[in-house]
Amino acid sequence: MLQESTSGGRRPEIENIKIAADLLQRMLSELKELAVNNSRLHFAMPNSGHAIRQRLDMLTGMIELLESTQEPRRARELGQRARALVGQLASELELLALQAEHDFDWST
Repeated sequence: MLQESTSGGRRPEIENIKIAADLLQRMLSELKELAVNNSRLHFAMPNSGHAIRQRLDMLTGMIELLESTQEPRRARELGQRARALVGQLASELELLALQAEHDFDWST
């Protein structure tokens, strides 16, 4: 019974992490498109974009592990790591977006 409630309560958390990962991937793709016409972002994207892409891949792996693990303690740890990674990635992508916005504001 306890295991059922634990795994059942994990499902919404996993779905929320999946949604966040999808949004972060979309944001990275949009920033890559913006980098074509934005010199500051263009120079920031090769290094930052590659590191972000690697961590997005790591997040995808964490999600897969979360979906397959049956151990509540392991799931809790993975969930915490995944949420922390989502926060870090969101912050970094926001900084890149602010750079793009700054260049756009500067040019207009």
